[in-house]
Amino acid sequence: MKYPIILFDLDSTILDTNKNAENALHKMDIAKSFPFDAEKIAYWHKMNNHLWLLFEQGKISRDHLLNERFQKFFEHFKIDVDTSSFQDEYIHLFAKEHDLLPNARKTLADLSRDRKLYVISNGTKFKQHAQIKGADIGQYFDDIFLYEDLGYKKPDPMFFKKMDEKLGNVPNDEMLVVGDSLTADIAGANAADLDSVWYNPQNVQNTTDNKPTYEVNDLIKIEPLLK
Repeated sequence: MKYPIILFDLDSTILDTNKNAENALHKMDIAKSFPFDAEKIAYWHKMNNHLWLLFEQGKISRDHLLNERFQKFFEHFKIDVDTSSFQDEYIHLFAKEHDLLPNARKTLADLSRDRKLYVISNGTKFKQHAQIKGADIGQYFDDIFLYEDLGYKKPDPMFFKKMDEKLGNVPNDEMLVVGDSLTADIAGANAADLDSVWYNPQNVQNTTDNKPTYEVNDLIKIEPLLK
């Protein structure tokens, strides 16, 4: 069988992370006096994505990312507000949001019939487990591999090495990485000598050196690649 093990990123690959984040922001207490309109939401995504990239590159810690992003956000809009409690409020609201991307459930259900599926994520343990449970997709995965548990983050090849040790040292050609991030998922797969699928629903141009084995703009297109 081609790729009996598939390693799925979670955020923005299975979960509709942008939508879930936006829903959580709108439900925060601060939103009553500071509405998160389209401009503010766009900046949140831009800033947050940049911070996650710095984390992937080892330039900041994840604690720094999580604890400082609201301060940076409100400083950008020149709003003087105590943000010390915002991260805790946000992450609990965020964890309750669990919308999936198009065809995610069908893809997981179809692939899990004759393959083993695993989550590979840099996301927080609390949020990932809560959203997997809330979305009712836990039954499709044989295990969940997270940065907090492995001690390494994607794209570090040690993330995949530690994961593979837990799987019993599976040959590389039996595993396939699926993810939306060129800098975390695809770069990590390349560094670990694993084949990969870049989930690119917006059909953006890849201007990086991180080249996936396959590229799809719809998760439903993954299964035909495995035949």
